[in-house]
Amino acid sequence: MLLNRLITSNITSSAVFGHDDSGSIVNEAEPKQDMHVDNDYSSDSDSSSSDDTEQEDFATLARSAILDYFEKTRVTDFFGTLTPDPEVARRVRERIAEFKSGIPEKVCERYTVTGLDIVATAFRHTPPDAQVLSAICTFCTAAFDDGIVGMEASRQFTQRFIDRLPQLHPLLDLYVDTMVNMRGPYKGYSATAMVANCLDFGNAEMFTREAGALKLGPDSGAYVEYMRMKEGFSDCYACFIWPHETCPDPRRYIQAIYGAANFINLVNDMFSFYKETKAGETWTYIHNYARVNNLTIPQALEKVKEEAVAVVNRIRNILGEGPERDAWESFAAGYTQFHLHTARYQLKEILPEWF
Repeated sequence: MLLNRLITSNITSSAVFGHDDSGSIVNEAEPKQDMHVDNDYSSDSDSSSSDDTEQEDFATLARSAILDYFEKTRVTDFFGTLTPDPEVARRVRERIAEFKSGIPEKVCERYTVTGLDIVATAFRHTPPDAQVLSAICTFCTAAFDDGIVGMEASRQFTQRFIDRLPQLHPLLDLYVDTMVNMRGPYKGYSATAMVANCLDFGNAEMFTREAGALKLGPDSGAYVEYMRMKEGFSDCYACFIWPHETCPDPRRYIQAIYGAANFINLVNDMFSFYKETKAGETWTYIHNYARVNNLTIPQALEKVKEEAVAVVNRIRNILGEGPERDAWESFAAGYTQFHLHTARYQLKEILPEWF
């Protein structure tokens, strides 16, 4: 899932908190595992089990795909700061503390930093109020996705939102509060679409937890794409790109929202490919895409990369010139930069010239 793969430490620091992607369910008082400061960016499985030559081949594939994406989109021309705004960071931490989530301090900081890293890169072009909401929303969904909230509270999240009842975990109350406040820097369709995606995310999160990995066949492609959008939180991130203050007319960007949501997933899939393949993971989007389309893994990666390039160019054509296009260029570059420089994805190993 997208949010699960975004969990990271500060992209500008050397210390990170450990992370387990196993998807195991824990109760409110117990995170998936003890979070600890280290510099071991290992993943779900032991990469030593894979053949060294095969790993080198996948490293070459990942490097080639990313460099070709850079060359064909030129998003790197718009790379900028990696440092969160200090005032935004203060407000985010203050708001999170008000809800007394009960999450251990180190774990809470880990998710907070993830939210601040996203706004420092992908949403740096948005006003401070929008950045605060984006960071807190990321904090909530990342912790939710990572199993910090217990099963029963998670299961009742959507229904309790509809029934206007308090949630069973303070983190989910903060999540609801953030959704309501999105109507400040975002208006009309965008604000409503964000709330709908937050609820979709909670609904899909519970389904995938309870259903587990389903058997996929040649006709399962639509399911793979459908659940990817529902559980990926990408619609909300897409709407974050165009705040009302700078982009007041949704007619100027609404045709780009679906493409932006798809781009969000594609970049995440492409930039996490090296780390996931190195770890021997086989239940990722690229592997599933290869399965349902009868492709090899290199062919699937190539398809993902080419679609990411095509989406960037389509959105540029849709937006033309103006603040909407400027917002897109800033986001596309920042979101790419976030993935490139996040220690979790281990890309320094195959792209040292970009560090």
